[in-house]
Amino acid sequence: MIYLERMSKETKYIIGTFAVITALVVGVAILASKPTGGSVDGATTGGDRYVSNVLIQGVSANTESIDIGKVGYGGGIVSKVYEIKNDTGRDLKLKKIVTSCMCTKARVVFGDKATKLYAMEMNGDKNPIIDYDFPAGSAAKVEFNFDPAAHGPAGIGPIDRVITLYFDGGFKELKFNGEVVK
Repeated sequence: MIYLERMSKETKYIIGTFAVITALVVGVAILASKPTGGSVDGATTGGDRYVSNVLIQGVSANTESIDIGKVGYGGGIVSKVYEIKNDTGRDLKLKKIVTSCMCTKARVVFGDKATKLYAMEMNGDKNPIIDYDFPAGSAAKVEFNFDPAAHGPAGIGPIDRVITLYFDGGFKELKFNGEVVK
């Protein structure tokens, strides 16, 4: 205690600052080293966000890329459909739908049953885990809506978007491109 009384204010400030910085660095290092993943039906996850790291083989699509052509900025929502089929030889579960941009929303339709429309995950908002059966040999439709005005006038020009379907055994990417024009 006597030693602390003999220290100058500048020395106390330097030691205090060093202690705070050291504590912050150690805290960040501990948080960064914590495992964030778990498992959802055998697939890798990052916290509560479902992220499958294996491109699924056997989920085929009538096309994996659609060219929507030139779309007028003020022309309204553009809707298109992919047809997909489960050729894996086993039943799958659709776990999550995520788009690459908020201007795009997608859903999967299995016969008379459909998911909600889902978009991009951002700002901490995550699309929920869903649990739709996709039996071996069955087909489904992936419907998407693209809003050419979503980005305002800054969104004029070429676009490339991706719809990712996460299954219990991997993921399938469906892409589309085009051009937003005035």
